[in-house]
Amino acid sequence: MKKQSPPFWVTNISNMNVTLTDLALNIPAYRTVNLMDTRHYQYTMGQLQKSASSGSIFKKRNKIVVRNIGPAISKETKPIDRETVIPSRNRSVFEIKEEKYEELEISDEALANENADFADLDNKPIFSKKG
Repeated sequence: MKKQSPPFWVTNISNMNVTLTDLALNIPAYRTVNLMDTRHYQYTMGQLQKSASSGSIFKKRNKIVVRNIGPAISKETKPIDRETVIPSRNRSVFEIKEEKYEELEISDEALANENADFADLDNKPIFSKKG
């Protein structure tokens, strides 16, 4: 097993992402990270202390804060009720009503006879030039 290195927690307290140039790292807004986590980062304690004393962590100390203690992580989960009734999707709340109107039931020939008078108006210009 590897020896556990001491943690170096850094928190971004601003609402924008902050880039630490000497570490080539971008920390998202309101995020806390352990820079000594070997699964994600490959920094030495000397690099981090130098950055905190005179590097980019020091320059951005109004946005980045070095923490002594890491954040508390709660493993508490909410219980799941397996007996909960899930409504089926077979029925809808809305009722669809189909209505038939007699005045809309007209044959194509009757509609063509009614609109035959207007067929001549399709070819006539709307505005006429009178000079």
